[in-house]
This record gives sequence, structure tokens and C-alpha cells, in this order.
Amino acid sequence: MESTAGRSGVSPAAASLCDFFGFSRSELASWLVDEYGTSEYRADQLFEWVYAKDCTDFGQMTNIKRELREKLAERLEFNRAELIERQISLDGSRKYLFELGDGSQVESVYIAQPGRFTLCISSQVGCAMGCTFCRTGTMGLMRNLSTSEIIQQVRGVKQDLGPDDAAFANIVFMGMGEPLHNVNNVVRAVKILGDPKAFEFSQRKITVSTVGLVPAIYKFIDSGAEANLAISLNATDDQTRSQIMPLNRKFPLDELMNCIREIAQRLGRKKLTIEYVMLAGVNDSSADLKRLKALLKGLPTKVNLIPYNENAGLGYRAPNDKLVRSWQRT
Repeated sequence: MESTAGRSGVSPAAASLCDFFGFSRSELASWLVDEYGTSEYRADQLFEWVYAKDCTDFGQMTNIKRELREKLAERLEFNRAELIERQISLDGSRKYLFELGDGSQVESVYIAQPGRFTLCISSQVGCAMGCTFCRTGTMGLMRNLSTSEIIQQVRGVKQDLGPDDAAFANIVFMGMGEPLHNVNNVVRAVKILGDPKAFEFSQRKITVSTVGLVPAIYKFIDSGAEANLAISLNATDDQTRSQIMPLNRKFPLDELMNCIREIAQRLGRKKLTIEYVMLAGVNDSSADLKRLKALLKGLPTKVNLIPYNENAGLGYRAPNDKLVRSWQRT
């Protein structure tokens, strides 16, 4: 459970209020039992009203006793991220800027891909990892998003799209922030997104991306969250990786690769995704390609090659398409 006391948008007088979107279903069930002595199935009913029927008016929740509804109305609130800006591209992709209760802003992106749409969401305001090719990395970390603020992005995009637009089938934690630097709230959000009484996403369709926070990778795997894991490798030697991803100085390639091998064994046949952002003249040589093959030999992985999307002022360039295609074929 996440109390909103002392958080954005809540006055001290409302300190007893709890944000509904911060609860997993099991947490809500326990809270209802502890606070009101209700049956646990009341959590199922509330999840169905809020997530399946998009109803946050307790007055309309007619299969719940009026006395309980009145009590819940005094204790539960339904916070929402305010849509500040929406940009729509020619292919149907949409970039959203949401403002949170404390005035912080985060981005979510609805991405058009062949045959499907994917939603990319943020997990932090800013980022502490400092990857030198990343615009968000220049901001530094302002704070973690709560579970509710992660869920609010998904609800906000769903409500903006409406019933007539194509729904997204995949969710990726690849927006602002390092998801596993906020592992507890991300794990809870993943479980809500996959809950059959909530969003009902197959956890095979949810991917959490990390730059390689080794202890948090183990914690994520141990949590029971069944989402896919994507690890941003982005270089094949420690010197280059430390240059573009400072975290490598703390968790160098040997340690990261040992972690990848261990969790690959624990996950069995389930494939890990290895992300590799290609930076022209930095990590795209024939020697890099040879080392990449050696690093991943025998591992059940798929490689996502990502040609760099140039950001003015960061000093990196995108590789040419011919080179990217050559790497892909190899």
C-alpha cells in the first residue's frame, strides 16, 4: 500500500487518504480486511469497477454495500496524471507529456510498429545513471515515481486513445529513468498491469529494461514478476562501456555477464533481450561485433540493435543503415 500522505497534491488534513492506484489487488484485499473486516473478494469488485469499467464513483458501485462505499469514499482517492501535451506523428505514434501532482513531468510514448502498438512508460523523474548518450541522463535523478504514478501513465494513454483507436499490446519500461533503480514500485506496477482483474496484460507482453544494476536484477527475478527483462549492453569492452555508461565502473562487464548467465539458467528457455544502442565510431566496429558474438555465445538471448537517435549537443552520431543491416545479418 502507498499512502499519499505528505506526497504530491495531498494536504496534511487529508493524511488518511490512500491512493487506490498504489495498491496491488492482494494489498487492497489485506487493507480492506484490516480496516473494515470485509471479505477479500471486495478487492476483486473494486478492481473490476475501476479498471474494467473505468468507474471511480463509489455511488455507482451498486454491488457494494452503501455503508462500505461511504467509508471508502472518505479513505480512497484516484489520482491522475494531467495530460499537458500530446504530439502525433504521421505513422500514428504519439508522445505524451504528463504532469504529476507535485508539478513534475514525465513522458510516455505510444509507438506504432508493424502489426502492433507498444506503450513506453517512465519509472522516474530524471535518471541517476548518467549514460552519456541519453538526454534524460543529463537531468540527474529528481525522484522515483510511485506505483500509482506509473499506473496513471497507462490509464492516461488508454483514456486518450479511447475505444476507436488501436490498443497497445505491449508495454515497455524504457522511458525516463532506470526501472530497476525503482524496483519495488516497478514490480508492483508490473503485477497490477498483468492482473486479470485490472489491465490483464500478459506479462510476456511487458518488458522491463535495465542498464545493468546487478543486485536489482536479482531482486527483480526473485520478486516473482514474470515480465521480460531487457539488459542494455551497448558495448563489448569495459573501457568503452564505462565511457558511455558510468555504472559499468561499479558493475563491470564480467560481473554483469555472470549475472546474465545465472538468471538465464534460472529462467530456463525464456529468452533475455540484449539491447545494443549503436553509436557511430564508438561501439560499431568489426571488433565490437566479434566480441558481442563471443559474449553472448550459448545464452538464450535475442539482440535488439538500436541505431542511435541523435540528440543535439550530446556528441554522438547514428551509424549508417548499411552497417546496421550488416550487423543484423551477422
